[in-house]
Amino acid sequence: MIKQNDQIELKIEKLTYEGSALGRYYSDETPEGFVVFVKNAAPGDFLKVKINKVNKNYALAQIVEILEPSSKRVKPFCPLFNACGGCCYQYLDYDYLLEQKNNMLKEAFLKLDEQPEFLEPLKSPYDKEFRHKIQYRVSETKNSKRLLIGYFKEKSHDIVNIKFCPIQPHLADEIAQYLRENWTFGAYVEKAHKGLLRSLILRLSSDLKSALLTFVINLKKDEFSCYEKDVKDFCVEFASKFPQIKGISVNFNSDKTNNIIGEDFLNIYGDNFIYETLESSDFKRTYKISPASFFQVNPFCALELFNEVKKNIKENSTVLDAYGGVGAIGIWVSDRARKIYLVEENPQAVCDAKENFKLNDCKNYEVFLGDSKEQFRKFLKEKKKFSHVIIDPPRKGSDREVLELLSKLTDCIIYVSCNPQTLVRDIKILQSFGYKAKTVRGADMFPYSYHIESVTVIERV
Repeated sequence: MIKQNDQIELKIEKLTYEGSALGRYYSDETPEGFVVFVKNAAPGDFLKVKINKVNKNYALAQIVEILEPSSKRVKPFCPLFNACGGCCYQYLDYDYLLEQKNNMLKEAFLKLDEQPEFLEPLKSPYDKEFRHKIQYRVSETKNSKRLLIGYFKEKSHDIVNIKFCPIQPHLADEIAQYLRENWTFGAYVEKAHKGLLRSLILRLSSDLKSALLTFVINLKKDEFSCYEKDVKDFCVEFASKFPQIKGISVNFNSDKTNNIIGEDFLNIYGDNFIYETLESSDFKRTYKISPASFFQVNPFCALELFNEVKKNIKENSTVLDAYGGVGAIGIWVSDRARKIYLVEENPQAVCDAKENFKLNDCKNYEVFLGDSKEQFRKFLKEKKKFSHVIIDPPRKGSDREVLELLSKLTDCIIYVSCNPQTLVRDIKILQSFGYKAKTVRGADMFPYSYHIESVTVIERV
């Protein structure tokens, strides 16, 4: 049996969710093959690896030497690929990686007794410069106090100072560099829980004509007054260098936490929103996005995903957008629906959603602010039924009570997911209420990462 620190040779079979690849080590003790997970490996690689950890059913290993490389290996296009934790699969050909991601999606569904039809996955129209929401961590060096702006190195809280990132627009690099060179108010040091600037959050419109900035600082809102004038003056100068900057806000987060943002915001320059426009060959919608609003990171693939949802909406139908956010999907399908009902718990998102419906001249909608379960119960009491329910929950998925309530409100659920594991778990719950997954289509919202977005149509049997 293999042990920690052993070096073995093995062939890699496939990619697995969350960034590893799988090979099997065959021996007299394990003739069926003992599973070994290896980071940065490609299907088809023949490797010498070092065993880092052994569990009952699998081992974790790192590459010592690539004895025979996979034919699908390519040179990573980012010089910081091996240091930064932002991408995990840049060493693979993009089309092949999309195929592998789709296989991972299919594998997650093997937990179901009946398999849906898997449709051709949606490629991201761009595999570089696609990321239009950027959340930089900020710190400073110990002695020179030089500003560090970038991402955490994988499995650490050490910041990789990112001066060029090919998966985001160059404008983001330029804005970060200006901050790096000109911010004089100090930056956060996590171990000491001291220093002012913790994070820089950028939202760039898809046409790169608008940018919304948020400085996350290590203060409570009522402690900011001693910095406010100086930071405002800095923001005026900052915006004069970048005409794309339409607004700058401060977010207050003084907690010892991994959460990037706190609850309180203060707009200190320009507007506290930008507009994003998505446009297909015959259809266009514009969205107002505030600092706390959720909107897809990759607007180009978001357009493909929204169209996929729309294909499954029947003409003249009633639609419940169950986790509606700023109304992104609900507004996109509103021309097909007789009426859209949007439910959202975040007050700012609800405010934006109402404005977005008006902005797009949509009159067939109602927006409900509050706890989703309570609102779904009200719909049941009112004996409402919907042609379709759209759900787009966070990575943790939905919960049984919500799914049970929704199952009483519709015969068709369109589930937009960013996590195949929780998606399949929720489909199992819906099966117990008489539903079946009909079709699944993957969408590559995050090229070169392990993340897999998907649209699943789930219908009552």
